[in-house]
Amino acid sequence: MSKIKRLCLDTNVYINSDEAKILESIGYYGKQYTQIEAEIILSPELIDQIRRVGKYVWNKDKAGLVLSLIWSNLNIFYLTPDAEWRNLLKEINLTGNIPTEDIEIFLTAKLGLTDCFVSSHRELIKAIADFECLTPDISTNISNKYL
Repeated sequence: MSKIKRLCLDTNVYINSDEAKILESIGYYGKQYTQIEAEIILSPELIDQIRRVGKYVWNKDKAGLVLSLIWSNLNIFYLTPDAEWRNLLKEINLTGNIPTEDIEIFLTAKLGLTDCFVSSHRELIKAIADFECLTPDISTNISNKYL
């Protein structure tokens, strides 16, 4: 099993079927497949993005199924926005270092004290370098490091 304690997955990892190996490795399809026993960091914004993008890409029923699998099968660390979150949100909005739609996902990873953030979104990865950032590319990145 891996040494990683907390893992934050960007919305695109839950939505893109190419990321199935990563989802399988964290127990998304059932505990019997778990290879990475990390806590998976979620926040209200991440859940909302998964719901909204899932409805857009698939339909509301499949988006609901995805959220159900997340809540049922994963070891969740749930992060509730607080004063520190709101202060950092204002600060980052002013600097413009991170695309607006990604700020709260960044805050989920940062304030959730992630060991590793996984995203296909290159701009977000470049903007946040105070913790490990990997792409979900099965052949190179996360799977080679933690599987």
